[in-house]
Amino acid sequence: MFKTNNNYPIKLFVCVLNSVFLFCFLLLLTTASASEINFSRSKLVQLALHLEVADQEKQYDFSRIALFEMYNTYQYELEQSFIHKPKTLKKRIKVRQWRLATQSYLESLNEYLYLMDSGLSVNFFISDQDKIFLLIGDIPVIISGPNSGADKQIENNIIEQFCLQYDCREYFTEIHRESKDSSSNTNTDKVSDRDIAAHKITGKWSLRSRNQSVFTMSNGLVFSFKNIKDRKYKEIWALEIANELNRLMDYLKRTQKKGRAIGWSFLKIEELPLTDRANKVIFNQNHDYFKLSIPFLGESPLLFDALIPGIKSYFENSSDYRMIIDNADQYLIQK
Repeated sequence: MFKTNNNYPIKLFVCVLNSVFLFCFLLLLTTASASEINFSRSKLVQLALHLEVADQEKQYDFSRIALFEMYNTYQYELEQSFIHKPKTLKKRIKVRQWRLATQSYLESLNEYLYLMDSGLSVNFFISDQDKIFLLIGDIPVIISGPNSGADKQIENNIIEQFCLQYDCREYFTEIHRESKDSSSNTNTDKVSDRDIAAHKITGKWSLRSRNQSVFTMSNGLVFSFKNIKDRKYKEIWALEIANELNRLMDYLKRTQKKGRAIGWSFLKIEELPLTDRANKVIFNQNHDYFKLSIPFLGESPLLFDALIPGIKSYFENSSDYRMIIDNADQYLIQK
């Protein structure tokens, strides 16, 4: 729960100025310029079209996921700008200006997340050019990346994260039908049921003894409880943990693909002061981190510590993991 922000009007005004400044400034840059996501008939636009008439919870989650993905992408590009140093003075000045503008925009994105959690209304709309604008109160935020190469990745990440929380088959099956009706030969918008099902985690109960009930999930995670009492709550909790674990491992994979080594002894989750449902995942001794919304794991540090050996084994052996958590009731107390 956030504390009342007495400087809200000032912060809101600064956010708007930051957004306008960054947008205008980046238009002037010929290198490392921000590009809007403009995928004609893309999966992201198709998903957004469905969500325009969905309930507010789905619209909220879609908007928040989009802001998180934009934040992570801009943060990564900012870090990369310090690794590759320009050779000429002119380029160094331009990169320095880009860093200042990007840092300002990151602060604005973080403030938008704060405003969302403070109860500010959230919505979005799609322009005639298939560009998606988030509306944080009255502040328009276009879904964009720091460069053209990042836009497609942002699109994929938003869809993936959203479809981990919701069953997206009802949205994408209609896309399949529309493609057939229009006699289109392209497969760029096709999302198969197999792709969606890959993110769908299921589980089943088994009784080992009077004092032990086990919930085994399709992703290899197993929780052993003392009894079957409060079965439904335990099942929901376990599935939430499993979904968050999958998302965390996906982010760790992306981190490795970007050339960043994972220091397993330093892996931990910390809270962030201005984003109630966000967490900071530190992955090396330099305290490098990425942001990810994993509230259940974030509130269960002892459970996360118990999962780390299994996560490490999965990455080192490149095989399907099986993690067994005994006496899982002790972690339920923390939630």
